[in-house]
Amino acid sequence: MKNVSLLLTVIAVVILYSCGSSKAKDTSKSELEQELTEKNRGAVSLLTRVIQLPGIVRRNGRPVINKTANSILASATEEPLYILNSYIVGSSFNSVNQLVDSFNVKTIEILSDAAAAEYGTRAANGVIKITTYD
Repeated sequence: MKNVSLLLTVIAVVILYSCGSSKAKDTSKSELEQELTEKNRGAVSLLTRVIQLPGIVRRNGRPVINKTANSILASATEEPLYILNSYIVGSSFNSVNQLVDSFNVKTIEILSDAAAAEYGTRAANGVIKITTYD
């Protein structure tokens, strides 16, 4: 009986010590959401990530900045200018998609109208700036 009592005491001490001595990392909800987003970003294609941004629509399989809600002009189907890590890539989503992997994208920023003016007339259809972790 003494051995059983001693064994239970040792088990209780081990359990209490292991539970009480661990210091849980104090993480907020936003930090956990950010970590989850970073882990899952590779599972989503670059096209899907771009189309999910506000003001972007998909026309003919390519992302286009929708300047007005009822725009059906031929010029509205033209692609925006793509900037990858501060370098002008061109106006073709396919070329950007070949250069960068979705999991490596840090931020995607949409510029239109006056914000895109620094890129000149090539940015008449807007600008999509992509920044990677490299």
